[in-house]
Amino acid sequence: MARFEIKKSSNDQYYFVLKANNGQVILQSETYTSKQNCNNCIKSIKENAPDAEVADLT
Repeated sequence: MARFEIKKSSNDQYYFVLKANNGQVILQSETYTSKQNCNNCIKSIKENAPDAEVADLT
């Protein structure tokens, strides 16, 4: 099962990665000054993009 992992950068900011079932990182977020903001972004992704379509703009 894919999972989000919250991490802390070398400058003490929070970010998350989304890992696929095989453990490969498939997404890395920007950094956040608080863990709460980081969690809010994860929550937003889970709520707003479970069935997101792909728009190929090439």
